[in-house]
Amino acid sequence: MSEIRRMLIFVILLMMGFGSFLLPSVSAHVVSEKDWLNDPHDHGDAKIVYLKAYQFGFSIKAIQEGSQLEVFPEGSEPSILKVDKGDRVVFRIISEDVTHGFYIDGYSPSPVDQKIVIQPGKIVEVGPITFDRSGKFKIRCSVTCGPLHPFMVGDIRVNPNFGYYSYAAGSLLAGILTLAYLRRGPVNRMLGISLEKEVDLLRVRGIGPILKRILQWRGFHFAVIWPGLLIFAVVIVAGFVGNPVGNKNFSIAVVWILWFALVEFMILFAGRSWCTVCPLPALGEWIARRRLYGVHRIRKWFTFGLKWPGSLNNMWLGSLLFLTMSLIIPWLVTRPVVSGLLFVILISVGTILYITHPPRNFCRSICPAGAYIGHDSNASIYSVRSRDKGICDLHKAKECIRGSPEGYGCPWRLYPGGHDENTYCGQCYECLKSCPLDNMTVKIRMIGKDLAHMAVKAKNRFDEAWMSFIRFTLGIFYILVFFGPYAWIKDWGNMGVNFGANLASIGLLVPGIEGVVNWFRWAIMVAGVSLVVYPAIFYAFSWISKKVAKAEEDTKRIFLAFSYGLIPYIVFIWVAFAVAILLVFWVYPITAFSDPLGWGWNLLGFKFKWDPIHPQSLPYVLSSLAILGMALSINSTYNIAREMFKDHSRAYRATSVMALLHVVSAIVFVWVVAG
Repeated sequence: MSEIRRMLIFVILLMMGFGSFLLPSVSAHVVSEKDWLNDPHDHGDAKIVYLKAYQFGFSIKAIQEGSQLEVFPEGSEPSILKVDKGDRVVFRIISEDVTHGFYIDGYSPSPVDQKIVIQPGKIVEVGPITFDRSGKFKIRCSVTCGPLHPFMVGDIRVNPNFGYYSYAAGSLLAGILTLAYLRRGPVNRMLGISLEKEVDLLRVRGIGPILKRILQWRGFHFAVIWPGLLIFAVVIVAGFVGNPVGNKNFSIAVVWILWFALVEFMILFAGRSWCTVCPLPALGEWIARRRLYGVHRIRKWFTFGLKWPGSLNNMWLGSLLFLTMSLIIPWLVTRPVVSGLLFVILISVGTILYITHPPRNFCRSICPAGAYIGHDSNASIYSVRSRDKGICDLHKAKECIRGSPEGYGCPWRLYPGGHDENTYCGQCYECLKSCPLDNMTVKIRMIGKDLAHMAVKAKNRFDEAWMSFIRFTLGIFYILVFFGPYAWIKDWGNMGVNFGANLASIGLLVPGIEGVVNWFRWAIMVAGVSLVVYPAIFYAFSWISKKVAKAEEDTKRIFLAFSYGLIPYIVFIWVAFAVAILLVFWVYPITAFSDPLGWGWNLLGFKFKWDPIHPQSLPYVLSSLAILGMALSINSTYNIAREMFKDHSRAYRATSVMALLHVVSAIVFVWVVAG
């Protein structure tokens, strides 16, 4: 291992080690209900921060230091408290509307032991708290107060913010070290690891034969789908008749916390494995085949057999539907009825299209989850591939396409023996069942193995390029919106509606004129950045890289090819988002299984309470994941350029230009989570 590689690994591991802190004791008590800004107590040298809690955020009304009182005008109250290391702070908190809670990452005791409750009309005094560690710490609401309660946060920045400075510098250092490694001209390698090395899982001694037997078992697909179908049935019922508050409803807690987070990890470690177990098209598939899992070729399939339009044989629809879902994401992940309706629509469309336009055209071209999972899974370490493409080419029967007594053939309309990317392989393992030559298998390989040849052979794949831009920008934007202190952004996307809703109370979601206007501002901002602003910046850097590299290829081709280099970056940013969700909200999906409708049941006898797992470490863990993704993305860009230009020098110069954009993006990400 080279010294540069050792340094890179050391820097990443060192940064991931930041953030292990002990929690100090915090006291809280209710004081006078009147004269909020008139505190007669002597707090010594402590600052007094007058804090307002409201649906759904915190804002600072005034700060008192000694005899000086600074009152912020209505509408310009900051949501970020800036203090110096060593400052002592007393918080005087009042609720503007409903009952809220108060919790500071790394400083408040466990809410299970001491929950600080802010009731309307009562002032709660917390502290004094000595901020003896620099960094960024979140204020969180610890009492369910409405649909956006999980995302009701404020920021405390303790200066000097060495964590942010370190990770911003670490982003630059990791970029420099990666370029220094690439300067040597490694061929077909990713951060020192060969992309040629693969592990054939079905030939691994011990587990290989067992795994092969499972995947070739005719009932495997049914066995992994039906539990998901039952869960989605509960999701729909809970969405329609369960508790209207999202974090107390199965449809929100299980889908948008547990499922959403696990899918991001699946993409990295198991490719499109969610498509293996996804129940959305299952009903249509079972009806069309007239079988739950067996194979038959005597009875005619129950389908219309209509041909899928060639113009839709891409991921444009899926990408735009994913973006459309993002435009209503504050409602989608907090209002049970919206999630219930979404899954009724998806299951209905998936079922109908399998019968009218078989086989899995819904999964291939329409499903928004399938689009981004397929796109991102090209950075996965997992793949379904042929062992020897030469054997497949010589074999004329092509049972992997046409089917055999053991399998139906590929329902995704792929030639399994020739495909070399994960984009449209749903990992149903029909090819593994139907191949008579035992030439299909499951492989583990290094991240980004397929990206270079995918990028070079792709022509006019603007759909896949724009999916990269949508996923990349939304990954950073989601963290800013849901874990940032800017309540006005949440309110724009939320249309100013402070109510949860199930089917009985769906009328509460009707927004006012101001809410609709603000939503259009939100939609223009989200769509504008994803569809126009970042792609334009990326195109500009692609043009500069062409000039610097003195490349003969046109800018459009470089632009499209380099967009594939973003995929590892995207995967790690979304894994970071998943980590943040799980560590802060882990209790909600667990308790949802015990109380799926949010009616106060406890079927499983759980006694868990909301208690984030080491949340003060999140800025450092998330930053480290993003920096690792950045390094992989720079290396992927070099591999793409090397494949495209067939020259190390030109590839390196072009990569150096794009690396600047990736480093700046990492610094922006670090600023969002730690700055």
